[in-house]
Amino acid sequence: MIWLLALQLAAGPAQQALDPTPKVLGPDQHYENAKQDYTQRKFSDAESEVNAALHESPDMVPALILKGRLAISARRPDIARSCLITAITVDPTSEEAQFYLGLLFFMQNDFELAISPLQTARTLSPKNPLPVFYLAMTQDALGDETKALDLFEQAQNLSTEKSPQSAEILVAYGRFLLSLGRTEDSVEKDRRAIEIDSDSRDAHYELAKGLDHKGDFKNAAREGERALTLQEVDTSDAQIHFLLSNLYRKLNQPELAKAHLEKFQAASQTTRK
Repeated sequence: MIWLLALQLAAGPAQQALDPTPKVLGPDQHYENAKQDYTQRKFSDAESEVNAALHESPDMVPALILKGRLAISARRPDIARSCLITAITVDPTSEEAQFYLGLLFFMQNDFELAISPLQTARTLSPKNPLPVFYLAMTQDALGDETKALDLFEQAQNLSTEKSPQSAEILVAYGRFLLSLGRTEDSVEKDRRAIEIDSDSRDAHYELAKGLDHKGDFKNAAREGERALTLQEVDTSDAQIHFLLSNLYRKLNQPELAKAHLEKFQAASQTTRK
């Protein structure tokens, strides 16, 4: 509001009175408005602004990418695919367009289709960990454990900043290692993720699973209870209650086991509805 007031003061009341005509915005300003709305999670406003930008400049690659991202969030894959492919046709060197097209295919479980745009994004931006990270998860989904392991390691090494993104990469890497039976390595990744982002529900949940595999049921239950207090992202309440029910059963605490089992069943019914 302060900057808006400053602009009004700079224009002056006399100018505003003499020039009441609304200012016509160009495609660049519409795009900037759309970006700001997207950042503030005003998705409807962002869509209106990005559509206005594309109406005036249909080949505006950043606007096409943003519209594609909005469509991915809104679960409108056909629109997202059309926008991102158009962006790549206009500018094949757009790392963002290539990455988000690969991400779209990954989210749709079209893993074979995801590989090419993700590899292109990786080539265009070799220091960005995200294309490598999603390539790792894609290869994991395709059952190529050797390639997935190498790519997870690369993604971890590229993600040097301590951020929720680097924590997410470590959590996924730890989950993959646990699936390979490498429990100690998995737990180490989860602990590092928690050091980076102590409020990561996924990290605490995955650590609980790793500790369960190690037979450390008491600390596993503590991590599971901690996960329940944190904001849900990927790991649901139902998943945590189910894990805790089994952990308390192993700890010979039947009342707690029963309570979490009932909460798991109630959460599962709510999800199905």
